[in-house]
Amino acid sequence: MVGIWGDESIDVEVLSAEIPAWQPRAARRDPPCPPPPGGWRHGVVELDVDLRDRESSGPIVHLAIFRPSPEQEVLVVAATDVDAVIRQLSPKLPRQLCVVPSRFTRAQIDEVYDVLHAHWRDWRLESFGTGSDEQAQPFIAAMMFRVTAEMAEWADALPEGLVRLEPTVIPA
Repeated sequence: MVGIWGDESIDVEVLSAEIPAWQPRAARRDPPCPPPPGGWRHGVVELDVDLRDRESSGPIVHLAIFRPSPEQEVLVVAATDVDAVIRQLSPKLPRQLCVVPSRFTRAQIDEVYDVLHAHWRDWRLESFGTGSDEQAQPFIAAMMFRVTAEMAEWADALPEGLVRLEPTVIPA
């Protein structure tokens, strides 16, 4: 759809029934740590502990899987205490672990989630969730109909890179 946005409506100029093809996100390939001696281990990441519990209360801020090759998986952890996470996980993931210092804390991420939940309807949010960039740094992507002045002011006051506002309606 292409149109002109008025105060509270869109005058549609072009409308198509064609739905854009879904594009899968590219898998993260190169972990942000140098490979260990002997290179990254082949195989999938298998842990006998649930790290999601540790994300909410410990030094782990965010988890991501990087795939240096189709046969390799590396768990990349953004953490507030790199040494503690390495001590805890490296015996369980020999040559499959990369730990980087997180730019953000779990408290910062939780605070953003609280604000987004509180403004879900007001800001016309479609969805939001945590992702990570090429350096395994966490961010929160929020999809909404359009970015309002209130929303932009709130996001501008946050640490750079913590939130990505992704409007579904944008200027041509």
